[in-house]
Amino acid sequence: MKIWFRCPHCKHELNFEDLSQDAAPCPVCTKMIPLRISDRTRRENVVEHCLICDCPQVYVQKDFNRTVGVSIFIAGAILFLICAWFNRLIEGTLVWAVFTVADALLYKFLPNVTICYKCQAQYRDFSENPNNTAFELGLAEKYDPLDKNAGAENPAAEWNSGR
Repeated sequence: MKIWFRCPHCKHELNFEDLSQDAAPCPVCTKMIPLRISDRTRRENVVEHCLICDCPQVYVQKDFNRTVGVSIFIAGAILFLICAWFNRLIEGTLVWAVFTVADALLYKFLPNVTICYKCQAQYRDFSENPNNTAFELGLAEKYDPLDKNAGAENPAAEWNSGR
């Protein structure tokens, strides 16, 4: 299992692959980061809860860069509009069909990543846990540390992918 996250102390992007220890020092600020690893996580390589912040809620999504996905969609839309402009609707429909098939193939073959609602830690190369579900907006709102009225800042707001 690989974990990508921000150090709780200095907010530097880190990744851990060695889960044999119960804590590891941050290479930047040298403060210890406790890892809350359960026996089941070590034994079965599953994510039950966040190992960094101990949040009990995590979600699963495909491990795909959103910027690339939106760019692919925009490219397909532009090609379709060019075909429509020249009154080539059959070719435009074929363009959409090709982009739809490419999207379906990406969805089928890309691996899943598990993400913590609270600290946005990302877990890769793990066994599927059927208890972890897809993203739910209500849970994201519950764990979002951003209090707009108090002017608090969300530490994960500027961090997108960890890669």
